[in-house]
Amino acid sequence: MRSSYRIAIYLRLSKEDEEIHDESNSIINQRVLLKGYIRQNFEKYELAEFVDDGFSGTNFQRPGISALLKQVRDGNYDCIIVKDFSRFSRDYIELGSYLEQIFPFLGVRFISLNDNYDSRNFAGIASDLNTSFKGLMYDLYSKDLSIKVKSSMQSRKEQGQYTSGNVPFGYKKSPRDRHILLVAEDEAVIVRRIFALALEGKSSVEIARELNREQVRTPIEFKIAKRQIHRNPRGSRFQWDHVVICSILKNPVYVGDMVYGKYYRNEVGGKNHLRPQSEWKIFENHHEAIISREDFEELQKTRGCNGNNKKITIKNRHPLQGIVFCAGCKKTMTLRDKTLNPYFNCNRRYYYYDAEKCVSKINLMFLEQYVLYRILEKIDMLEKLERIQAKREEDTRQTIKCLEQEREKLLMRRSALQRERLEAYERSVFDKNYKFEIDDTEIVKTEQKIDEIDNKIEKLRAVFSVNSQRFSERYRKDGIKITKELIEELIQRIIVYDEDNIEIEWKPHLNNNAVV
Repeated sequence: MRSSYRIAIYLRLSKEDEEIHDESNSIINQRVLLKGYIRQNFEKYELAEFVDDGFSGTNFQRPGISALLKQVRDGNYDCIIVKDFSRFSRDYIELGSYLEQIFPFLGVRFISLNDNYDSRNFAGIASDLNTSFKGLMYDLYSKDLSIKVKSSMQSRKEQGQYTSGNVPFGYKKSPRDRHILLVAEDEAVIVRRIFALALEGKSSVEIARELNREQVRTPIEFKIAKRQIHRNPRGSRFQWDHVVICSILKNPVYVGDMVYGKYYRNEVGGKNHLRPQSEWKIFENHHEAIISREDFEELQKTRGCNGNNKKITIKNRHPLQGIVFCAGCKKTMTLRDKTLNPYFNCNRRYYYYDAEKCVSKINLMFLEQYVLYRILEKIDMLEKLERIQAKREEDTRQTIKCLEQEREKLLMRRSALQRERLEAYERSVFDKNYKFEIDDTEIVKTEQKIDEIDNKIEKLRAVFSVNSQRFSERYRKDGIKITKELIEELIQRIIVYDEDNIEIEWKPHLNNNAVV
């Protein structure tokens, strides 16, 4: 049995909070406030902390809150404590749903300090009007604040102030004024070299390969060195790739221009949508340039970097796309289907100097046949399990049938006993010499046996699958094909070492040898 109370504190600071300089809402102050409350009100406890810094409270698309709610659903915490309701959520409907339905169902206590709210005081009843009103006010406040902050940010951008929290590679914020960009010379050297190589006619893949061969530090490694972020590479080290190179080569920030107004939102807390390039706003000569405007414009013409004008065509994805992984680098492989013999290959081989273990090519038709063969094997195994389960279910049906017959006899026996008791009572009413004595022992025993049989029948019926349609009935071997639905139901991912060594990771319900 646990001897300590498991507490999770949740801290959140949004960009809007930073914009209005609300020091009381800072992550540090929230942490001090919550830990002080815990020390005063709890004796033995285990404490965990979840943080979202720079995220809006109008939705739950936040890494910290997602991790917290997953842990709560797994039963890892007894109590959640926040500074106020708005830290947890500014959505009135969602907040009420968690307070009155989800957390009580999970048995999790919720405490909001500044709102003087403790769900323990509302056990079994709905929260008071004050709590509901505060939730609604937070919701309305967040929408009003969003409009004001957007207006303020727009005004600042039009005045030439740099308001983004992210800084382009090659630049840094001025220590005197965070709205001014300065050239970070240690990074700018690399930016100039990338543009120089591109002007020589080298492709983004060739540039990435050369930088990796010389082990030039990547943008993320500069951020780690400057303690701006903390992250570990998937492989031995971080690598340059052609996507990063292309994003640098087409970014007008390097000629001194600030571009804004690229995105818009339909609603507060909604997703960003990209505007057409003709609607973007540009503040020219905003900061010191790293690349000359002539070189940049010439490069855009020769490389066709103005991708916003390209016509986007949507095509149907192959069912295996997105789940075929290279065993060497652990990344998804690319389908090349514009050839007579389509194939999957690993892009890293072309521009990563240490990608010798990456898969060069695997024929699509061969992979389809292999996957189909393995699926048929899996179906054979599942059909055997289905036959075993079918036999067990038939035996269970026979057992249930016998129990129901026995139950019917007991019901008849109980009716007979009740009838005898009624006849004895009627006799005592008309015959004063007959003494009626109440003895329900036999009736009680009979009813207990009926209850026992009912419980046995209920447990036996529970073993039957809710979905009576068998796997083999949904996917018959005679007409089975590689389809999106089939792959999504069966396969987690496919790991390719070479054509002689392919590993398939099945979905969890198949790995457990459960009958679908």
